[in-house]
Amino acid sequence: MATRAALNILDELYLHLHRDEEPYSVHLEVKVDGRIDARRLAEAVHDAADRHPVARARLQESRGTDVRYHWEIADELDDVPLVVVDCPDDGALECERRRALGAAPDLASAPPFTLTLAHMEGGDSLILNLHHAAGDGIGAMRLMGSILRAYAGEEDPLPDVDPIEARDIGAIVSASLADRLSRGKALAEHVARFATPQARIAADGGSEGAPPYGFELIRLTSEEAEAVTALRRDGATMNDVVVGALAAAIRRWNEEHSGDSGRIALMMPVNLRPKEWRYDVLANYASYVTVHVAEDEQGDAASAIAATADRTRRIKEDGVAGLIVDLLQVPTALPTAIKKRLQELIPLTGNMVVDTAVLSNLGRLEGVPHLGDQAGAVRAVWFSPPGRMPLGASFGVATLGQEMFVTLRYRRALFGEEAASEFGVLYRDVLTSAGVPEGSRG
Repeated sequence: MATRAALNILDELYLHLHRDEEPYSVHLEVKVDGRIDARRLAEAVHDAADRHPVARARLQESRGTDVRYHWEIADELDDVPLVVVDCPDDGALECERRRALGAAPDLASAPPFTLTLAHMEGGDSLILNLHHAAGDGIGAMRLMGSILRAYAGEEDPLPDVDPIEARDIGAIVSASLADRLSRGKALAEHVARFATPQARIAADGGSEGAPPYGFELIRLTSEEAEAVTALRRDGATMNDVVVGALAAAIRRWNEEHSGDSGRIALMMPVNLRPKEWRYDVLANYASYVTVHVAEDEQGDAASAIAATADRTRRIKEDGVAGLIVDLLQVPTALPTAIKKRLQELIPLTGNMVVDTAVLSNLGRLEGVPHLGDQAGAVRAVWFSPPGRMPLGASFGVATLGQEMFVTLRYRRALFGEEAASEFGVLYRDVLTSAGVPEGSRG
């Protein structure tokens, strides 16, 4: 017998942001030393889906007069959406990556994710494509973790929380009067910042058409990652570093391409899960906030990082991450027929509410299992959130061991392949060379 579960506020937001020409799904990919057995992998996916209800869900049909959407969760997963391909080189893998992420999973049938297993000479890659309505980056990481642990035959402990009852994001975000007043004050400040247009990343070589996304993978060695860590000064976090450095990189790119100047607005997710299960439960608990970096704060990475650290500190103090939950309470009560049309209002604002770029940092990944003698160890993790034009550049960051993995997922309307590669080189340079005298750089 199927179980029903209401989509939470953030689930609905990402459901409505999806468009076929701009798929709204989360990308998570791992690369291993050896070869993954497809049959054993399919069994592991079944085991993982048993542990995460939404991994067995389909979107229940709704009428235009309905107020809420619901997941219909099957008792078990019938079919594993796994495609197995052979890739002779990285170029072929990129083609498969673009194909896999070129469409969001169809929510009319379970499950809300697809997998692509790419066999390669130098080690296989496993690509997860999770519809954003079903889960965020942490949720994708948790699902992939369950799949890998099941494959490895390792235990996969779950927190003492009901994954269905815990879906109410409104109950997690504090609703006290003091908290709401604080967030209301912060909202006024953010609206004032949006009164001036934000800079857009200068387009270079972009073209419309399928597939909608391209991917540029930036692997920072242990030495380069150590250089990035050295930028954590005066209380700045690693997240402040990668966000601030991105602002400085966009400034340099636009100067070199006669692009926009002015305020850079960077979208950053904030995980609202309670600390008791901070990295658990497949659902959406990531509320997005905007980090504004003024034009006079973008001249070098150190200044941009310091400004970012100041903004994120105030975001945390004011509880700004709860703003989206507050603001979405009213539209969530509207009939679904109206909700589906709300995204059409975004261009009417001149896209003033659409940020310059988005960056999501999964942090340091711990407890990644070894997959046995044949598949070996996980050697790389690539992750990226979606983005819609005019926000055409989405960055995902993950740290595994001593290395850092940065994925630039770009709308092909913004960048051609050469331009995306050039931007990747520029961002790497800002991250690893900041503060180094010009003459001493390699």
